[in-house]
Amino acid sequence: MKYITIWFVFVFSIITPYFAKDCAAETYRVMRYIESFPPYYFPKSSFQSGIVKDIFAALSKETGDTFEFVSLPYKRALYQFVTGKIDIEPMANPAWRSHSSVPGIYSIPFGVSEQIVLYNAKYAQPAYLPEDFAGETVGTVAGYTYPVFGVYFADGRIKEHQLKSENKLIQMLIADRLHQAIMNKDFALYRIKTEQLKDQLVVSKPCNSVPMMIRVHPSRKDALPKFNKAIKKLLEDGTISKIYGQYR
Repeated sequence: MKYITIWFVFVFSIITPYFAKDCAAETYRVMRYIESFPPYYFPKSSFQSGIVKDIFAALSKETGDTFEFVSLPYKRALYQFVTGKIDIEPMANPAWRSHSSVPGIYSIPFGVSEQIVLYNAKYAQPAYLPEDFAGETVGTVAGYTYPVFGVYFADGRIKEHQLKSENKLIQMLIADRLHQAIMNKDFALYRIKTEQLKDQLVVSKPCNSVPMMIRVHPSRKDALPKFNKAIKKLLEDGTISKIYGQYR
């Protein structure tokens, strides 16, 4: 009887952590914009999953949770977060959503998003700060937040040419219809690398850098402690760094 009891305690001690993890596992709906945004998102037909899905796959291994990606247009995705139909915005910063009626709550940072000025190579210059572009036209994405340049756009010191996506901005730059545009550094470098555009496009120094976090709907706030614990582990063991490195 003594040995049976010891055996039971031993088995229970092994099984319990996994059982508890499974019991605590949840399903979360994660917003994914319809348009591809490599290296963060790729089309469903692509063999590459992208930085966002890879990071959430790693999170899933740590927490046991299931993450369902819901493809939506940009504005509808943000609206469904507000209404609670979407639980998570996977890469966000509080400054970007400060005007939302539901700002959300945020995980600890797991990465950095850098905005750069992307030039048509014929017009490239060392400039990357807003005062350097007084009186000029700069391409932007409609609906995006530009913390450094925003005041200059608002008062007219810089003319803002809005398009619906970074892909459209790059098309305009290559077609010589724009001299410069502001966009995400990783996206610009990935397009230049994979499409051999280094002779046509030039990347500036970063003009803005913000921490990337998981934005969680307040109704799912109980998830934050386990997300933060998992993120910390994935940062410390180099998993997140390796994921970013695969696409750079």
